Amino acid sequence: MATISVKLSDATRDRVQTAALNLGLTPHALMVHAIEDAVDQAEARQSLIEQALASRQRVAKTGLVVDGAALADYLKAKVRGHTTKRPPAIGIENFLPSGK
Repeated sequence: MATISVKLSDATRDRVQTAALNLGLTPHALMVHAIEDAVDQAEARQSLIEQALASRQRVAKTGLVVDGAALADYLKAKVRGHTTKRPPAIGIENFLPSGK
């Protein structure tokens, strides 16, 4: 197992020790959990960014989007257990102001 050294201010070290004690953990275990949580969040954020960029590229390539209000209605119906058709993808030009 690799070791990483982290320098903390005295105040932060005291806070880590207090928090660990309150949670029934060692300061080391608390820091390991905190680092794991931070890495999980960073990875989830990166995955979301990648999905958004892929969606943007798909819209740029196809010009097709789904109306947000129609999708919201569809999802509400599904949650309520109703059988409903998924809203179709339509050209993005339908959402642009006229004359533009």
